[in-house]
Amino acid sequence: MTLSYDTLLRLSERIPRYTSYPTAPSWRADLRPEDEAARQAKLPQPASVYVHIPFCVEQCSFCACNQVVAGRRDAATRYLNALDAQIRRLPLPEATHPIARMAWGGGTPTWLSPQELSQLHGLLTRRFVPIDGAELDVELDPEITSSEQLQVLAQLGTTRVSMGVQSFDAGVLEAVGRPQRAERVAAVLSEARALGMRGLNIDLMYGLPRQGLAVFAQDLAETIRLNPDRIAVFGYAHVPWLKPHQRRLDAYPRPEGEERLQLFLLAHETLRAAGYEPIGFDHFARPDDALAVAARERRLHRNFMGYTTRPDLEQLGLGVSAISEHHDAWFQQTSKLSTWWRQAEAGLPTLERGALLTPEDRLRKHIINQIMCNLALDFEDLAARFDLDPPIDLAPELASLAPLQALGLVQVTPWGLKVTEAGRLVVRNVAAAFDPGLAAPQRAPRFSQAV
Repeated sequence: MTLSYDTLLRLSERIPRYTSYPTAPSWRADLRPEDEAARQAKLPQPASVYVHIPFCVEQCSFCACNQVVAGRRDAATRYLNALDAQIRRLPLPEATHPIARMAWGGGTPTWLSPQELSQLHGLLTRRFVPIDGAELDVELDPEITSSEQLQVLAQLGTTRVSMGVQSFDAGVLEAVGRPQRAERVAAVLSEARALGMRGLNIDLMYGLPRQGLAVFAQDLAETIRLNPDRIAVFGYAHVPWLKPHQRRLDAYPRPEGEERLQLFLLAHETLRAAGYEPIGFDHFARPDDALAVAARERRLHRNFMGYTTRPDLEQLGLGVSAISEHHDAWFQQTSKLSTWWRQAEAGLPTLERGALLTPEDRLRKHIINQIMCNLALDFEDLAARFDLDPPIDLAPELASLAPLQALGLVQVTPWGLKVTEAGRLVVRNVAAAFDPGLAAPQRAPRFSQAV
């Protein structure tokens, strides 16, 4: 089934990406550090660890990440020392804790020198011990990543590298202030592959300035030629009221409305034709990649890292703005680097905000995650997990899906809910039916367009 542009445009509301539930804008700033410490003290084994390295060489105009342009190298020393002190103070159940996954994001982790990358790994593994088969995922900027850094990352056991390429077009890159050469992307990818890193990811972005259909088609073609294992395709979210530096992009024309939608559809058509399997609504993977396998086996999970293969892992977030996910809570560390430094160096808690989940929140989180990851809900499983009768207890939400059912985007039966292949494109709309928080008034738009 093919949806008309008019239908898709009508469904392109501002809806959360659902990398968390409750969504981050609703998190509270009055949580107690004791709430976080209590969950750290009971962290299940194994766990996942995310480390945020905020430093960048330049600020890209499209970026919505927590990052700092650092001109002085001593910032790395101070940051790693503060991180080390914070890790030593964690009230973990034991002196060392097994982990199945570690991820370094940013910012730009490869802003750190080869020696600093080794130092970071060392201070982490003093308390977090990778189990057999553990993953180490590292984000890198191909323009500043050296052969020596790649060799060090390989020696440290890096299993996957991700590059936020966004575009290969010189005009687009100039508009967004991102220095990047296509040949450098290819060289880094080739070297990482030769060093035995089995997972190679590329992130693209649509909706950027100067990015028409022909330009984006070339971006997709070049990405396919490089043959990464996974490709993420994100829609640019223009939120200058949250990220003032994005106002620089107002000087350039950006694809909007039907043109933006055409870019989104082009990505799905082109990548599927090239043999990539769709994962959720914004990721694609080779059929033999672990993410594609997990999707087929219905064991995906979605969080601030995107789609992951281990729904059973609780995640501990370390460093400025890092987010921790527990089965019944979310915690985010202080977002302002200068404040985080002062707190961490003084031995003070760095908790900024978060959410403690009620039983109802946990139900909603599970439902939304199942829809976003598996494009389905199994009512029997839901009843067993949460002691409810889904057709009765969720009747208002299921009834609200009637317009999407009429369009052939979702099917509701006495046994469950299934998002159709056409509905994959607007799966966020399906998930939003189960989010009571969207009914709350908003002073300003907080979420990106659904497509």
